[in-house]
Amino acid sequence: MLKGKVTDYKRFAFILLALSVFMFIGLIVPNEGVSQMQQMILIILSITSIVFAFIFHKMAMKFREQLFNEEE
Repeated sequence: MLKGKVTDYKRFAFILLALSVFMFIGLIVPNEGVSQMQQMILIILSITSIVFAFIFHKMAMKFREQLFNEEE
């Protein structure tokens, strides 16, 4: 069960990192029709997804450590 959680949390972290990269690329690509408010929303969402990716990665490492402790 812990091994499944580790795998799931690592996948969640990777997906969130990929999502934040795509949102950041959306900020870099020049669009004349994008308002300042839309750019701020993309920045906030990018930062939020990076933070959640970090949290999921930390949880995966915590569960992996528990898994290794149980095996010993």
